Order: sequence, then structure tokens, then C-alpha cells
Amino acid sequence: MKILSKHPNLAVIFASFFWGTYWIPLRSINQDSDKSVWPLALSFLLVSIILFKPLITSVKKQIHNKDLYFILGNISSALAIALYSESLLRGEIAKVVLLFYLCPIWGTILAKIVLHQSFNMQRYLSLILGIIGLEIILKIDKGIFFPTILVEWMALSAGFTWALGMTFFHLSKTTKEIEKTSCTSLLIPIFFLFLALIPGGRETEIVNINFSSNILLLWIVLFAIIWLLPSIFLTYISVEILDPGRINILLMFEVIIGITTAAILTNEVIGLREIIGAIFIISAGAIELIKIKT
Repeated sequence: MKILSKHPNLAVIFASFFWGTYWIPLRSINQDSDKSVWPLALSFLLVSIILFKPLITSVKKQIHNKDLYFILGNISSALAIALYSESLLRGEIAKVVLLFYLCPIWGTILAKIVLHQSFNMQRYLSLILGIIGLEIILKIDKGIFFPTILVEWMALSAGFTWALGMTFFHLSKTTKEIEKTSCTSLLIPIFFLFLALIPGGRETEIVNINFSSNILLLWIVLFAIIWLLPSIFLTYISVEILDPGRINILLMFEVIIGITTAAILTNEVIGLREIIGAIFIISAGAIELIKIKT
């Protein structure tokens, strides 16, 4: 972990591989539990249970320090993950991932306005290439895409609140990544349960859930330990070092992973349009990693 702390760009790229396959256990648990909200909520909560000690440490620190930005960062990030999770369950994986990853735009805007950071042409070129890649996949030649249904607004809102969370964390006092992770994971199930009440969401009855199913229990544990914990933790390693725009540009690698895995494991199609868009997105991330001497 010390290596990743010294190389935050690498930590974010690693995180994108977990986020890119995040939908697989999410949908598996949802299907095995007959679309009940409780097994997924339990998976989210399990992370904070595993991290109980850093969670208590974090709470004690907040009582003493009263770091508002830390609190707002956790609330925004938890809401973003809950919205993203719910939109992945309701909509097409490729479209949801793409709408979420308009967040580099929000991240760069917030870094400029809130953090008063200045960017060189390298950053703007990276951002433009990423947006072009996303728009190609969203079929910009058929008109500018605009969200029209609830799941699309959920995915778009998830991207904005995620960028907002990264901005708040950047402003907060120095806190260990594991403490941020424990607090965020505690809040996710609260927001997720609330989203289940929106028409078209999860079932809230407990009586029909077969918790004795070994497959369901295995997915719950694997989702918490192998996907949720590493993806949040690896992203949080970078938040005090990198600006929100850079983090979200590097996380764009998730778009490629998400679309590719969706094409392999579902009926969603990947064609020339998606490949060309992916090339632009990879280029955006590569340019952001290149150090240009001035």
C-alpha cells in the first residue's frame, strides 16, 4: 500500500479495474435475492463492520476536529455510489457507466472554481479527448444526448455527486484512507435503502430472502471484500494529492472495462463506435499521465 500511496495515479488506475467489473456482483446479488434491497445493503454495511476500528477512530476524530469537509465528502461519495449502484441495476450498463463518467467535467470545473486550481493545455486536451470518446459512444452524430428517464438522471447525478465528494475530501484535513472508506461504506446502505423506495427499485420485504443460500452469501462477502473495499480505498488514496478532475479522468479506464465486460457477459453489443470511443478515452488517460516539462 505504501507503493500506491507514493504513486496515486497508479492507485486510481487499479481502482478503475474494480469499478469496471463492479456491476457483475451487484447484479448477481440482486438476481439471487429476487431483487431484494437487503442483501446488497448488507454487503455495503459489511465493509464498515470489517473496518469497525478505523470507523470508531474516525468518529472520535470528527468529534474533536469537526471537519465539515470530511463529513460532506463522505455524504457525497456515499450518495454517488448508491445512485451509481441503483442505476446499474435499472439501466443498460454501458449507458450508465458513460453518463457517470461525465464526472471529469464536473471534477475539473469544481477544481477550477472551488479549489482555484489552474490547468495547462495538457489537462484541457486530456479532458476534450475523454469527452469526445464518451460522445462518440453516446452517438453524438445522431444529436446531443440528454437524459430523459429516471435511471439516466440517476447515473448523471451519481457522477456529479462523486466529483463533489472528491472535491470535499481534497479540502478536508489529512485523514487516513481507511477511515474515509469506513465512513463512506457506513452511509451507502442508508442512501441505497432510500433509493429502493423510488418506484422501480428493490423489494423491501425480508421474508422471501433465502439467506441460507451459499451462493448468495458468497456473493455478499465477495462483493464487500473483493470489489467494494478495494475500489473505494484505492480511489481515496489519491484524493488529498490529486485534484478531482485528474482522478476522474484516470478513472475513465473503467468505461472501457465496463463496456467490454458487459458485451461479453450480457446482450449489450460492442462495435466499431465503442472501439473508436475507447481509443479516445485511453488517450485521455495516457496524456494525463505524461509529465511534460515546462
